[in-house]
Amino acid sequence: MRVRLFCSILLAVFVVFCILAGSVCYAAEPIRIAVPTALKSDYGYDAAHAVEFGVKEINAKGGVLVGGERRPIELIKVDTRDMDPGTPIHDALLAVEKVILQKKPDAIMVGFGRSEALMAGMDLIAKHKIPYVGAYAQTHKFQVQFAKDPEKYKYMFRVCTDAIVVAKALKASLDVLKNDYGLNRVYIMPQDTLLSKAFMGVLRKHCQKTGWEEMGYEVIASDCTDFSSVLTKMKERKAQVICTMWDVAQGATIFFKQWASMRVPSLILGHIVGVSSPRAWKIIGPDVEYAIQTEGSMGSSVPLKKVPKAKDFVERFTKEYGLTRSQWLIGSAYDGVHVLAQAIERAGSLEADKIVTELEKTDYKGVSGRIRFDKTHQCVFGTDPNETAVCFSYQWQKGKCVPIHPPSIAEGKVLLPPWMKK
Repeated sequence: MRVRLFCSILLAVFVVFCILAGSVCYAAEPIRIAVPTALKSDYGYDAAHAVEFGVKEINAKGGVLVGGERRPIELIKVDTRDMDPGTPIHDALLAVEKVILQKKPDAIMVGFGRSEALMAGMDLIAKHKIPYVGAYAQTHKFQVQFAKDPEKYKYMFRVCTDAIVVAKALKASLDVLKNDYGLNRVYIMPQDTLLSKAFMGVLRKHCQKTGWEEMGYEVIASDCTDFSSVLTKMKERKAQVICTMWDVAQGATIFFKQWASMRVPSLILGHIVGVSSPRAWKIIGPDVEYAIQTEGSMGSSVPLKKVPKAKDFVERFTKEYGLTRSQWLIGSAYDGVHVLAQAIERAGSLEADKIVTELEKTDYKGVSGRIRFDKTHQCVFGTDPNETAVCFSYQWQKGKCVPIHPPSIAEGKVLLPPWMKK
């Protein structure tokens, strides 16, 4: 009896072992997607979470169908540190090459944060011939470099905005301030980065073309922590609007705090990390009232009433991760992983060239709008979410982000601060 019982137990253990062993032996090989980006930065931290959020959805449905087999996605996160002040661009390149060589990912998502790192990294991606769907660095020089040798750089795509797209979203706000409120004195303060200088370059040309009087133009170092000198100039020269783009969290917060404490009677317009965040009212306080900012793409931090898909995603992401300091890129990053997954399915393969061919055919309606790539593999942006991805501007009004442009998603109009009304 005991022998029979022992044999039964032994048989049961053997069967369980075989089942477990079989599940391991025959489990589908995962698709490895690397997310090398500036994980300590607000943007990179949130963008990585957005990719993670999308991957959870895809894996919950069985993964990606590749050649008749469902395969899960495995994420490999790597901190490039390229948004950390003082980090050499070379270090970011080493971080990316290390993950490519050691982890052998099938594709890269999000990618470099600093525009300078993206430009230096284009040859690295071309060397390793790995599909790259960028959703962070914003320099328009990406398209310029790509156009010089499309075959060499064909592995690179960018699903997010660029500096020019973002600046264009604010030009309409400048026009309203000038035409409807009679403001005409502007002070332009770019950060010393490719992104910020390109961003401010577009706005500066627009101001010159439309009759604004430039009260000053000053490039500020990225690691600046005292803005009192430039704010004094703005105040003395009676600038009515301050145009700026600032992507360093500490400096951005200090700038806004000093602007408020010095009572500089100028309206701030542009993009400032921390202020372009659903938590800005809590982080900085009521001083952000009337600031006009941009959202990198729909479906990032503002739950747009006129775009249900974007509204639903923002609410679901916030429920999962809470309100963060800057959700400026999450719409693009989330859409990017779905775009990549669908391209892999259409290719039916993980061969880089086949994936690239399918990425070029992308026509996907995501939370950031309709996603298609132009000849330089840049996502096309416009003002109609049914036709293009959309970057928009909003104004802080009574503790809320109120979309003001373009008309297709606007929920209100620009309000002029009481201290600027004539």
